[in-house]
Amino acid sequence: MIAPDIFDLLKRARWGRIFHSWTSFHSLLIPLVAWLGERWRRAVRRRNARLAQNWPVTDGRVQSINVAAQTVFFGIRRQYSASFKYSYSVQEGSETNYFSGDFMRPFPDKESAWEWLESVKDKQIKVHIQPGHAEVSAVLAADLDAHFPLPLRMPAGLSLSASSFQRD
Repeated sequence: MIAPDIFDLLKRARWGRIFHSWTSFHSLLIPLVAWLGERWRRAVRRRNARLAQNWPVTDGRVQSINVAAQTVFFGIRRQYSASFKYSYSVQEGSETNYFSGDFMRPFPDKESAWEWLESVKDKQIKVHIQPGHAEVSAVLAADLDAHFPLPLRMPAGLSLSASSFQRD
């Protein structure tokens, strides 16, 4: 095949069908890649949290707090993420180095996220530091739960009344 035959073949191709097939494939590919990326990110976070349980602990302090709505993805119920930034210092020889990190936790509603964050704000927390790499840190949910319990919320559709209880 010579170059003019290739150009002739390209001219006769039905680009409308090819383009339509590509956009259909593209419409499925992007959500799939986003879903796989999120699964990968969660697996890495779980692995890091499991490894961080054995790292040395130092004291840190919660600096700033925020609540943001998480993106709705294919009809999944909307959640809110409570996040905070923390800082900690590490003594290395005669030098003190300062570092920071962030922590995020999902909540079903905005009010409980803010309530929990207000209980954590400006408080001292445990920060796990990777040995040999003081800039790598993790705050474990189990450490936070021991000192800052999650707020208890009554589900929106459930109500209790005094008449539903009977005394023996």
